[in-house]
Amino acid sequence: MKQLDPIRKYLYYFAGFLFLGIGIAGYYLPILPGTVFLIISASCFIRSSDRMYKWVTEHKLFGSLVKDYLETGAIPQKIKYIAISCIWIASFISTVSIYLSEYDYFYILLIILISLASIGTWFIASRPTKF
Repeated sequence: MKQLDPIRKYLYYFAGFLFLGIGIAGYYLPILPGTVFLIISASCFIRSSDRMYKWVTEHKLFGSLVKDYLETGAIPQKIKYIAISCIWIASFISTVSIYLSEYDYFYILLIILISLASIGTWFIASRPTKF
């Protein structure tokens, strides 16, 4: 692997901790996807700190999900169902909130919201499934 210059290494290290914090918060806050940010965190740490990369990928709560995704790109079937359900529930709640606030650009926002939810659903569904 090519050696990174020190500034880039520290930026990856800082970003790794930033995404690690967001990822851990995602395990406790509804709607915030924790595992996605932990995968990004591990990707930053692999470029900056072997010790922190091992900590993230070997953690007893989320390590196996992160490591499996980084190695195979696979997502467990149960997690796929949960993630896709959360995307569409949050989209529905957002749509109702925008509609009730009588926002002038409701249909434009609705198209954007449905498009983003569809892209997220497609991405998750297109990943290999781990049974």
